[in-house]
Amino acid sequence: MIKLFNYLLISNIFTGAFVFYCGNFDFYISYIFMSCFLLTYMIFYRKININRFSFYVLMFIFILSLVSVFQGNNSIFLLLKVMIGFILNGVTYYLLIRLNDNKVDGLFRIYMQIACLVALIGIFQEISYLIGFRGGYDYRSFIPRIVPPYAQSGILRVTSIMQEPSHFGNVMAPAVFVSVLNIIRQERHFIDIKMSFLIIISILLSFSLVAYIGIVIALILIMLNYKRIKLICVSAIILFILMFTAYRCLPNIQLRVSQTVAVINGKIPLESANLSTFAFCSNGLVALKSFMSNPLFGAGLGSHPFSYDKYISQIVNPDLNKVHINREDASSMFLRIISETGLLGIFLFTFFIFRFYVSKKKDGYYWVISNAIFCLFVLNLLRQGNYFYNGFIFFMWAYYFLNKNIIESNATKLMHKVENTLLVKK
Repeated sequence: MIKLFNYLLISNIFTGAFVFYCGNFDFYISYIFMSCFLLTYMIFYRKININRFSFYVLMFIFILSLVSVFQGNNSIFLLLKVMIGFILNGVTYYLLIRLNDNKVDGLFRIYMQIACLVALIGIFQEISYLIGFRGGYDYRSFIPRIVPPYAQSGILRVTSIMQEPSHFGNVMAPAVFVSVLNIIRQERHFIDIKMSFLIIISILLSFSLVAYIGIVIALILIMLNYKRIKLICVSAIILFILMFTAYRCLPNIQLRVSQTVAVINGKIPLESANLSTFAFCSNGLVALKSFMSNPLFGAGLGSHPFSYDKYISQIVNPDLNKVHINREDASSMFLRIISETGLLGIFLFTFFIFRFYVSKKKDGYYWVISNAIFCLFVLNLLRQGNYFYNGFIFFMWAYYFLNKNIIESNATKLMHKVENTLLVKK
């Protein structure tokens, strides 16, 4: 039973485009899996254990957010919607890891297996497009939220089963780190080198700036962890070639980068920018106004849509067709955090990332998973603002337990060393 739920709940990471109902409350297929798991857990164990410290932190932020509701900076519906999401996802994935004896590596291996399948679907999608087999690349008939297929220079922008190319790049970020590491080091962490190449190919076929940034972050982390001149030189060369080629040869990436810079510099009006630039910059300006109004604690959990409606008319013409793009998630986790939780949220998230980070010098195995998850965190800060999308809560718990396992393992080794020393002296 545990093995079944392991696969079902880890598969949730890739089911963001599978939605039964869209409206004020979106009903994802993942809710069914989590509800079944919690119900089964209650039947077998009679009670639900939680991490008390994380619960207290969440309750503290909830109280601050409730004050914001009474001040007219948020709505109770938006607050409760996010709180329920945190409780459902947080409790589910905490219990899942606890049932697996805190062994994150087994669950991460399942993630890698599913990621390989998702990558193969992406490659099949591209081949189907090239041979004209529409059923092989257009999945709108059974994946409700997936974007219509669109090509660039005669090549399909791969989404696999994800909603859009950027979401595909985001959810595959941990797998990309593992793949890049395997290829550069000629190693076999979780998957073989052949599968590592296939994952990278599928990512390159997404033509997504987010996906390419994921490769860049992976290369940087590998350089920082190994600190070997040869490896640093090889990674730096690959990094330069990738960035230069992507900017010069891919029109959509060049357009987004150049227009984003132009908007920030005031050379073009925000209204005339492409959709991605408009979404990021408009949400950024809304988040800034929300932050300036409530710098310490933000406007409260779930409040960004409320702030968006409050401030967007001060930024652009609210009658524009592209207004409200990414209104729900602020287009970026960083923007959403500063908008909803202010300096407190930035401090807590930054502290969490660096406090529980595992480098290679601390560990010979878990560091791979920790750095893979770190890639996802960085991409979320840049481009994905949904707290519950792409298994974000699972990866946060996994990140925490990796560090905890290493501390406990080192403590055990130290204890055995002391015991052996005392035995020798006797």
